[in-house]
Amino acid sequence: MFTLLAWLVPGAGHWMLGLRRRAVAYSAAVLGLFIGGALLGSIAVVSATSYAFLLQLCTGPVSAILAYITYLTGPEHNPTRMGDIGLTMTLIAGALNVLLMADVLDRANGGPFESEKPKPTLTKRLWLRILGRRK
Repeated sequence: MFTLLAWLVPGAGHWMLGLRRRAVAYSAAVLGLFIGGALLGSIAVVSATSYAFLLQLCTGPVSAILAYITYLTGPEHNPTRMGDIGLTMTLIAGALNVLLMADVLDRANGGPFESEKPKPTLTKRLWLRILGRRK
């Protein structure tokens, strides 16, 4: 369920797991890359007629919506330098969201990240010693 949420809205799976700051950062990264790439290379870089769309679809329904708009307006992808950069950015966003969905799946199933308690950093240990608090 959390993985489906992470696909529907990038970062939503982490949000539901209680990792709010990570969720906002991940959502901004994935959606920023995807929307930035679509704007940079025109929305025609998101087209359901190419194999690249399979990876773009991993960013969620936003890619399907843009592919539908591209289908309705009918422009073909113009292979320019900016178009290629935009296409690459949308593909990176899809690949990043696949990794984030795997992370959500691992954390939801009690993966190794959840069992490890973080150790206090050296700076924190020094401040605790200075303040006279032992931990």
